[in-house]
Amino acid sequence: MPRYALVFGNGLGMAMDDQYFSLGSGLKSVWNGSENFGPEQKRLMVSAINGLSVNDFPKSEEQLDQLQVAIVASEFLRNFESDEVKWLSDMSRGFPEAFRRFVHEVASYFHDSGKMLPDAFVMPLSAFIKETKSHVAVLNYDNLLYDAFNNTDVLSGYRGALIDGFLRAGFDKENLDRYNPKKLGWYLHLHGSPLFIGNRKLMGDERLFLRPDEKSHIVLTHVEHKPLVIASSLILSEYWSRLPKALKEADKIIIFGYSGCDTHLNEIVTTSCPDKDIYIIEWEGSGDIDERSNYWSDRLSGCRNIQIRHIGNLLDFNDWFNLE
Repeated sequence: MPRYALVFGNGLGMAMDDQYFSLGSGLKSVWNGSENFGPEQKRLMVSAINGLSVNDFPKSEEQLDQLQVAIVASEFLRNFESDEVKWLSDMSRGFPEAFRRFVHEVASYFHDSGKMLPDAFVMPLSAFIKETKSHVAVLNYDNLLYDAFNNTDVLSGYRGALIDGFLRAGFDKENLDRYNPKKLGWYLHLHGSPLFIGNRKLMGDERLFLRPDEKSHIVLTHVEHKPLVIASSLILSEYWSRLPKALKEADKIIIFGYSGCDTHLNEIVTTSCPDKDIYIIEWEGSGDIDERSNYWSDRLSGCRNIQIRHIGNLLDFNDWFNLE
């Protein structure tokens, strides 16, 4: 039985509710006000992004580019401050915190949807992962797959099929070391989660008290800045460092509901598995097969064996054992 590495994008959420799970909906919802993101934080962000106003919310990751540059600059200058010398204004000093609150609230919006993947999708997928000992990497901020895998014991510590580096004492990279690599895979939450606070992962009723006051681990920024954000997080940098090994351990790769826009990920896939079979499973509305074949050949330019499967609704797919 071949071993796979599965990479999931936001297509799962979009297949369930394309309005709620669109990034624009999350950005708009938080911009209109939330418990932890209010007028003061909004004014700080408006001052850093050209063309933004209190009534005109950021509509994409690309629009956050200017703010990320401002944050990097302000945090760099802050390292050279002392009690006697202050390089930043009070407004500049507030940029990083305001942005962290915004990003955390957007991720929490997706996490708190109250929606669950249907059993008809979850059960065959869980059985496939358990039998093939495959790795899973996710790019979304929601908890759809995470909660589903907890319910089916795919994620159940070292007793399950996948581990994510968290034990009762918190995250440690050594928790990702496997006593039997052939029988245990990794669950890599590549863009983070609002549940990751400091070195802990909030569980159970703790989720009701999410606050962006401590260090969070979420990647929501212009694609050019994603490697910088990843490198600043112990948890995320460890996940990304394990990804090439997961891809190399796999006999085949499945990319499911992913748009192909994360160049950092594409480069790792291209470098790690140029000769392996790669199955792209995506919504049929993405375009015709020839068009998408050219698209993916460009996005994964070093990969030679790309096969595309179009599905009317991604949640109807359950043919994991018959991809050929």
